[in-house]
Amino acid sequence: MNIKNISKDFGIIEEINYLSTASIGLVPISVIEKAKDFFVELTKGGTITLDEEKEVLVYEGLRKEGAKLLNCRSKDIGVFNSVTEVLNVIAWSLDLQKGKLVSTTIEFPSVTYPWIRLSRKEGLNIELVNSQNGLIPLDDLYESIDERTKVVAISHVEFLTGQKFDLKKLAKITHDVGAILVIDGIQAAGYEPLDVTKWDVDIYIAGSYKWLCAPFGTAIAYISEDLYTNLEPCFVGWRSTEDIWDFDATKIPYAKTARKFEYSTSAYGAKYGFMQSIEYLHKLGIKNIHDYNNKLINILLQELIQIPEIEIISPSSRGSIVTFKFKGIKVEEIRDKLREIKRPIELTIRQGMMRISPHFYNTEVDILQFIQNLKQILKEI
Repeated sequence: MNIKNISKDFGIIEEINYLSTASIGLVPISVIEKAKDFFVELTKGGTITLDEEKEVLVYEGLRKEGAKLLNCRSKDIGVFNSVTEVLNVIAWSLDLQKGKLVSTTIEFPSVTYPWIRLSRKEGLNIELVNSQNGLIPLDDLYESIDERTKVVAISHVEFLTGQKFDLKKLAKITHDVGAILVIDGIQAAGYEPLDVTKWDVDIYIAGSYKWLCAPFGTAIAYISEDLYTNLEPCFVGWRSTEDIWDFDATKIPYAKTARKFEYSTSAYGAKYGFMQSIEYLHKLGIKNIHDYNNKLINILLQELIQIPEIEIISPSSRGSIVTFKFKGIKVEEIRDKLREIKRPIELTIRQGMMRISPHFYNTEVDILQFIQNLKQILKEI
């Protein structure tokens, strides 16, 4: 990876030390321009510029790139508007009466909310594994998955601490009791090498706007063939059918692929931009991005462990996220001071902790600048 060339694609990083990708990722200028040109062309020309051929290009192009990202077949990829949409689409399509949903107390709310809402209607039991100091004990998680379990819904990489789960092991434990495994991959896709076929997960969802460096408003999901063959979608529309151009209002001949769960006209420009972003990342190489990000994280950790005022929360098995506490110091005060320096540092606070999440557009200099200024602020407080 040639970072000098990459930096030209992200103009803001010359002015700001951006360490907050776990919240919102930066979009390459080249992707912004392509998506903007597509949007302008689309809105000016009506059916002249958005014909059937171009609509297929957007969806099937994104489906193809998504399949390469997740290591599956194109027909296993559904195109959606958000991770939350996919979770609701799947949750409400399943028969979960008198079953149990397993997740955790530290999940991002969108992962648990659909099932909690569903439990009020279907009699679904919700079991959320408790965290210990921000982390989920693996033995507790595995032991909670029993013969009553119908769904395990969890993030590949947790948003709060970056804790990363062994999906292959989790899938085996889940399938051994006849349940399905639903994974929110928004904090992993874009730097973690992904292989849904090898892991044998049932659902894997990748949102656009964090590590995949794409515009808001779109997501892709791997849906296992068993699920899209046997489930009837709860939500349906013109895109749910085998031939979307048939327009027969008297019947619903479902698509024989994951496209069965798509149902609505949506933001074509966002999806076109998402396709371009995944292509951009593929050119860099996901494995290369993973190794580079891990190098930055290791440098960060080596520096942080030497600061006595800090307690690191993130575990050794983690994504490109490091979360830590300050002993007896208000984290907001430090954050505000870091935003006031000559080259401001942008980071995230979650539940009273500081979260640093560098991506491939960051450098070792960015990490050391953060550490140097952090140490100086701690001296002055």
